[in-house]
Amino acid sequence: MALTIAQQIAQKEAELARLREKSRALENGQKIILGGMLLAEARKNAKIRQWLLDMANATVKREVDQQRLAPLLVELEKMPREA
Repeated sequence: MALTIAQQIAQKEAELARLREKSRALENGQKIILGGMLLAEARKNAKIRQWLLDMANATVKREVDQQRLAPLLVELEKMPREA
């Protein structure tokens, strides 16, 4: 039995939604990996640490994001300024 146009559209929309979710999952995984790499280097390298602190202070505007990052930023700020 052939699918109606409406059924075909619904199938394609569902397929597109699955592909978008797959793309988001891939991007989120990449962000997690890169974020871990950046934090590891920031804990070892004073220049990277300072850059990260400057960027966080300049770009993180939402209160909920600031609260989430606060403990990490305090930790990084307590570390030596120069290696």
